[in-house]
Amino acid sequence: MGRKMKLLVYTSRNFLISTIIVLSSTGTILYFVLKTLIENEMLEQLDLQADMIVNELAQGRYVNYPLVEIDKINRISETPKITGDTLVFDYVTKEHEDFKYLKVERKIGSQPYRIKVMIIYIGWHKYYQVIFFLLSIAAVLMALAGVLLNYVLSKKLWKPFFFNLKQLNSYTLSRPGRVHFEPSHIREFNELRYALEELTERSRREYLALKEFAENASHEMQTPLGIIQSKLDRMTQMVVDADMAGYIVQSKAAVERLRRTIKGLLFLAKLENDSYADKESVSVGYMLRSQFGQMEELFWGKNIMVDLRIEEAEIVVNRFLLETVVSNLLANALHYTPRDGRLNVVLHENEMIFINTGLPLTFPPELIFDRFKKGEQHSQSTGLGLAIVRQICMLNGWKINYSYSSGNHSFKIALQQEVLPGACPGTGKHCTEIC
Repeated sequence: MGRKMKLLVYTSRNFLISTIIVLSSTGTILYFVLKTLIENEMLEQLDLQADMIVNELAQGRYVNYPLVEIDKINRISETPKITGDTLVFDYVTKEHEDFKYLKVERKIGSQPYRIKVMIIYIGWHKYYQVIFFLLSIAAVLMALAGVLLNYVLSKKLWKPFFFNLKQLNSYTLSRPGRVHFEPSHIREFNELRYALEELTERSRREYLALKEFAENASHEMQTPLGIIQSKLDRMTQMVVDADMAGYIVQSKAAVERLRRTIKGLLFLAKLENDSYADKESVSVGYMLRSQFGQMEELFWGKNIMVDLRIEEAEIVVNRFLLETVVSNLLANALHYTPRDGRLNVVLHENEMIFINTGLPLTFPPELIFDRFKKGEQHSQSTGLGLAIVRQICMLNGWKINYSYSSGNHSFKIALQQEVLPGACPGTGKHCTEIC
């Protein structure tokens, strides 16, 4: 799609284009109309002069008018009336002037005459230049005035709309109280305001109901799951046969998987509702080393060679969410890297990369961040880890990409830098002096 433009720019541009088209069309029409009217008027004047000269000759008077030629002819030709344009040298201005002439042949008594009368006029190119010049000035003035007036009036007219749009962009369901929208004297804007107020209030009520349901569901589900887990633990201490022991182990695994699934879904619901707004400056390198240190023995247990190439980098983020991203990606690499495999973790200033060896995906790569999408060799996984990672990245404005090449899975996260109020750019630390 092309580049989007602002509404005021769009309307002003269209107004300017339409003004130029209308004035150009008007100027062209005006030129031809004036030309026709002036030519008709000049012809009427020339006819009048010719008739006056014929009357003078008929009365036997001597005619010696300027710009008049009277010649005696033998007979009247087939074209007794001719009009045209000519140039006459003006001795005052020392240049040729445009004249319209009329030649008529009349018989006065028994003698035919050819009478030529002329009248001066401004050349049509000068008419065109004058009209073009005047309309150009009018077009520029009208365009400037129209654009300025349209911009000022539109800015004032659309002020409530832009204010309400800003309010809507900053609105979150977790914010207490109703959102305030500015009224307008424009009926359509007021109708939009009423619709937005009703929409936001209805969304807020539904969010509160969903939040209450999630909290109740979490409490009500965790309690019976805890009881089941406890009973199964006690059953494992009893004397049972091999079949019963197998059933108990399978039940405990299913309960644990259900507990982790519920926990993951509730966590995703909190992420979507932006429940982790608190941010601070966090060292990504320290976070990576800390999380890997907690899982280091697990990687050793599978004889996975881990290469950490970590540069110092600090970003402004919710500490718990960054910890979740790092731990989930490390856990994903641990689960899907085969024994004797390899994991490379790279941290640059604005990029975090996890590369691990492994088998190709059994589903399309674009679905890897979807919920409950997992490899067939790990059916016991909840399939929510990477979905949580993607949601956290979206929440923080980070870009995450997955690729598979030459037997290596690669996850790259472009970290968006953000500076806390009162912090030095590039460090995230609080400033006490001018940076």
